[in-house]
Amino acid sequence: MRTIYTIALFLSLVLSSQAQVDTSVLLISKVSFQPQFELSDGNLIKLMGYTKTLSAPILLPSPTLEFEEGDSVNLSFWNLSQGAPHTIHLHGLDVDQANDGVPNLSFDVSHDDTGSYYFKAPHPGTYLYHCHVASVLHVQAGMYGMLIVRPKNSPNLTWENGYAFNSERAWLMSEVDTFWHADSLINHTWDAQNPMQYILPYKPQHFLVNGQSEAQLSAMPYSASVGEKVYLRLANIGYYGNRIIFPAGLNANVVSSDGRPLPSAAQSDTLEIYPGERYGVLLEANSEFTDDIEVEYVDLNTQSVANTQNVLVTIEGFLEVDEFKNDLLAYPNPATNVVNLPYSGSWTVVSITGNLVGELSSSSKVFDIRFLSAGTYLLKSNENNGVTTRLTVLK
Repeated sequence: MRTIYTIALFLSLVLSSQAQVDTSVLLISKVSFQPQFELSDGNLIKLMGYTKTLSAPILLPSPTLEFEEGDSVNLSFWNLSQGAPHTIHLHGLDVDQANDGVPNLSFDVSHDDTGSYYFKAPHPGTYLYHCHVASVLHVQAGMYGMLIVRPKNSPNLTWENGYAFNSERAWLMSEVDTFWHADSLINHTWDAQNPMQYILPYKPQHFLVNGQSEAQLSAMPYSASVGEKVYLRLANIGYYGNRIIFPAGLNANVVSSDGRPLPSAAQSDTLEIYPGERYGVLLEANSEFTDDIEVEYVDLNTQSVANTQNVLVTIEGFLEVDEFKNDLLAYPNPATNVVNLPYSGSWTVVSITGNLVGELSSSSKVFDIRFLSAGTYLLKSNENNGVTTRLTVLK
């Protein structure tokens, strides 16, 4: 599969090939001359940012870039920001120094000029990209986005031989200090001999998840089914720390950090993410409920919580119940005292309404079910990628 995004011609071509994938992407840096990005209070601010086309609006965050492990990537960059030079720093990726986007060690791109970064997509994981020129200001201005590398031909694995999941989400946390988005800062002049920029103390008034906050977050609730494995990618590009607090019912397991697997999953309902860090968390509810995921924004100077954002969590229904109407994996079915299942080990038992009932465990493939009341259950293997079947119990 050969995928080429040709922004200058506004065309997308998909070419088939048996060779490795060569991926070309063009990002354009722009500055908004009029306030155009709407905050939760209805006010508009100016931004610097990256877009994929000339006509696209600048958003927070910039577009997510997605590649597969081993892709040969040509990331082209066209600077139309009118003032300062910019770069694309590939935050956390294992690329050579010449393509890393740190200006003094790599290169920068002046207004109306272009440049390209070449790299082979590294280990699957969650990464960031941002401008590294006057980076404190330019990142706050909006020049940042998430970059995801997936395992080759395995979109539902965290990495090769890693954890399987049914769906995924990506949250990028940041803040906005509206005083840093004044025209004198966003559209500042540039003097290569004196690149110092004088800015106000940083006192953000808006705390964002994927560019949204407060009532805006009602448009991005976390919804899933009982038994659905969700891979949540979390990253912090702001200047405050984040403390993510999960409802206990989501059974959060942290499995990766900064684009690398942890030696073993760490179960925790609270995760702290400092600026520039990224984590991967597997979430799986075993019953229906409604709650919130809390995102706290911590002032790293005072360690006080400056703000808390809430994302509504709704767990409803059971994952793909209709797929398991053919119950040949369990026999006899209906069963009374014992049931044969295709794998030994342990199986989680959930009622058809989504409530956790217990666990079946056996060193053989024959399981004692005498403790189960009459009814219909969903059985999920705790190994073997969570194979699921349905069982009816008679008494």
